[in-house]
Amino acid sequence: MAVKTESLPDIKILKSEAIEAIVKNIGITKAAFFIRETIAQKMDYLEIKEKLFGSKTASELYNEISAWKKSD
Repeated sequence: MAVKTESLPDIKILKSEAIEAIVKNIGITKAAFFIRETIAQKMDYLEIKEKLFGSKTASELYNEISAWKKSD
């Protein structure tokens, strides 16, 4: 079974949309504080990835996301 994939989003647009959503939901002051604290922190992507996704495959994650999107 082939999995349909979409092209990756433009990172500049994605960052702009994410910041806009954060500001809209929590306000500019809290958003600025959150962004400063988040960017300043050193993160181990592999550790975070393991905590979030465990040993799930890309196909499993895609299916979960697809099912979640359909439920909206």
